[in-house]
This record gives sequence, C-alpha cells and structure tokens, in this order.
Amino acid sequence: MNQLIHKIYEFWHTNNTKIILSVLLLAFLSYSLFLAANLKRNIIPDEPAHLIFSRHYATTWGIPEDTVETYSQGWYIQHNPFLYHWINGRTINLFQTVYPSISEWEILVLLRILSVVYSLGTLIFCFLISKEIIEGKWWQLLPVFLLSNTLMFVFLSGGVNYDNLANLLSMAGLLYFIRVLNGKNYVLNSLLWMIGISLGTLVKYTILPLAIIMFTIWIIFIFQNRNNLSLTNVRSKNVIIFGILLSITFTANFLIYGINIIKFGSILPVCNRILTSEQCELSPYFQRHQEMGLDKKLTISESIGLGHPNPVKYFFDSWIDSMLYRIYGILGHMSYFPSHIIIFYKFLFFWIILLGFRYIEKPSFIISSLLLIILFYTLVLFFKNYDSELMYGFKQIALQGRYLFPVIGLLYVLVGDVISRVKSKELKYVTLALILLLFFIGGPIKFIFRNDTLFINWLV
Repeated sequence: MNQLIHKIYEFWHTNNTKIILSVLLLAFLSYSLFLAANLKRNIIPDEPAHLIFSRHYATTWGIPEDTVETYSQGWYIQHNPFLYHWINGRTINLFQTVYPSISEWEILVLLRILSVVYSLGTLIFCFLISKEIIEGKWWQLLPVFLLSNTLMFVFLSGGVNYDNLANLLSMAGLLYFIRVLNGKNYVLNSLLWMIGISLGTLVKYTILPLAIIMFTIWIIFIFQNRNNLSLTNVRSKNVIIFGILLSITFTANFLIYGINIIKFGSILPVCNRILTSEQCELSPYFQRHQEMGLDKKLTISESIGLGHPNPVKYFFDSWIDSMLYRIYGILGHMSYFPSHIIIFYKFLFFWIILLGFRYIEKPSFIISSLLLIILFYTLVLFFKNYDSELMYGFKQIALQGRYLFPVIGLLYVLVGDVISRVKSKELKYVTLALILLLFFIGGPIKFIFRNDTLFINWLV
C-alpha cells in the first residue's frame, strides 16, 4: 500500500502540471462539444452563411463560382480568402464518401466538431506561448484557464465559423514568432511563423494587420541582432520543405490580395466591382445599410458637432465596455450580456495594468513586442469600428469582441506574467484567487445551465 501511494505521489510530482493542463482541456472539450452537438441552428454568428459556403465548396476541388445562394449571404467567393471553406468542403466530401446518407444536421455537427478541434489547438498553442514567456510552471497554466473560460471563445468554438481556424493559425504563428525573438532556431521558426500567419490571411483578411506588425518587429529584431543570427541550418531538409510551403502560401496570398490591389485598388473589392447592382442588393449588409446607415458618412468634426464622442472619448467611455460585453458575454444571432459582472473584468484589467507598471520596470524586447502587437491590432480594430460608427450614426453596428481573439491569448499570457512577478505573496495570491473566481463565474458553466432554451430537446 505504501509503495502504491509512493508511486502515485511520484507520478503526480513528475506530471502535475500536465495533469492539470489535461483537466483544463477536457473541461473545455466538454463545454464546446456539448454546444456543438446541442446548440440550435441560427445562433452562432454567421453559421448559416459558413455552412452554405462550405457545402458550395464541396461541389468542386477548386474555387467555385458565385451563385445567388452565396452572394445573397453578403459575401462572395471570387477574390476573397478561401481556405476555411475549402477545408470544410473536403471534410464534407470525406464524410459523404464514408456515409452517403449523411443529413444536413449531421454535416453541421461534424463541422462544428472540427471547429472544436481548431480551438483546442488554439489553447495548446496558448500554453506553449506561456511557456516561452512565463517563469514558473504553475503560472504557465493560467492563460489556458482564462482563454478556456472566456465565454465568447467557448461559444464560438462550438459553431461553424472561420474565426476558429483564423485564431488557431494566428496563435501558431505567434508561438514561432516568439521563439524567434527568444533566439531559438532563427531560420526554421521564422519560416514557421510566416507560414502560420500567411495561412491565417488565407482564412480571413483581418489577420493582415497582425502579419504587418509581426513582420515590422521581425525586421527590427533582425537589424538589432544581425551579427548574432545563425544561418547554419539554412540548407537542412526541414528548412527546404517549409521554404517551399511558405512560397506556396505567399503565392496564394498574392493571387488574392496582390491581384485585388492591382486590379481593384483595394485589399478586397467592393461588391459592385465584381457583381451587378441587382446581385449586390441581395446582400443583407446592403439592406442593413439602406435601413440603418446614414445618407452620407459623417466626418469626425461633423459627428462631434452632432453630440457624438470624439475618438478618444469613444474609446474610453464606450468602446472598451462594448468589447468587454462582447468577449465575456455573447453576440451572435442572439445576445447574452451579463451586465452585472462585466464591471469586474474592467477593474481586473485596470488592476493588472497597475501591477505591470509596478513590477515590470524595464520591459524586455520580447515583452515590448507582445504589447506592441496587442496595441496595434486593437487600435486597427478600434479605428475600423469608429469608421463604422461614422457611417451608421453611432449605433454600434458590427462591434464584435471575437475580432480580438487572434491576440487575446497574448493578452492572457501577459496577465499571467504580470501576476507571477508580484513579490508580495499575499497580493499575488489574492489577485490570482479573484481572477480565477471571476472567470469561473463568468465562464460557460453558468451560461449553459441557465440558457437551456438554446439547446435541442432530444426528448421531443
């Protein structure tokens, strides 16, 4: 008996963090798989449109032509990123081959489960990033807990939406980018981060700002370390293989964005440049603008004159709160905003900023780089949202917290890093206890048990 207890203790001592990580991942899988199998249709943001596009891609191994069914969703296939729907098309082909009588509902659930796999990978990459940044093996688990209990992340993971794949590829690219900054295998990790991000831009064009800021920091890093960079493995087999793959992804990106810039003068063409006016008018986004948009987009001075906030006031008084509601609540084809708890998330992040100023007196290049990535990506999204407000008269159209998910894992890693640096044990563990309690209370368990009307009643 004593030997058994001793073996159990040794196993726990050797694998304790792996066990806790497995528990966190299994808990996330239980939440997200339950949503994938039981959530009713037309709740996950844009899920009906993604399903239509996926089934359309399943009709060909190439890029299909637009039809009324596709452009009436407000999107169009031509001259747009394709990777997410192309993979879904191949997944549908595979299961139709194995199970020819597969129903549309079963296809939907299978594609939802694929999204769960993407998000599970995102959590794993988040953990690997935390290992690169945070000292102390227990603190490295905190970002995984925070992300796996971010309500909109879990909710989105159980649905068919291209954000899940975009988040995975962004997190993967960021991991290898951080390894470059940490001085690990410069050539191979440089190729890997570029492949991850360039695949991400083939999923969704909103990953482009992330690619731009990472490339800028990478150039600065090369300039500062030009005499210390090792190129000894540049001819290795892995480098050659990944170099070829990177060339393919770069070419695919050029055929979309490069051609668009040359032909249309923009990253993505407006609808009437590739479709007729009658076809564009079928778009729900066109109809939304007709119903809710202003006749003429306001200038900033005009909006201020009408009593709307200037960009700085809008950022601090409105935008931050709106994003918190949409990250720690839910916004899709239904909304769930837990107003009683959002203020605590706001206080939490303000407190973490204060701790950061107190305990990180001179940030390293890598910490400064991560802060710059988060800030740049956040500001790009903010100005995009403010531009939309000028067009719609400040009605909060198209404000989505999920658009910050490509970098939210980095934010959580920095939160974990800051708390781990606090020297006062009492202050450190009180902060930890409060953040664990807040994210657990605001996480998916409460939502699932209190919103049973959103789920299919299998007994009916």
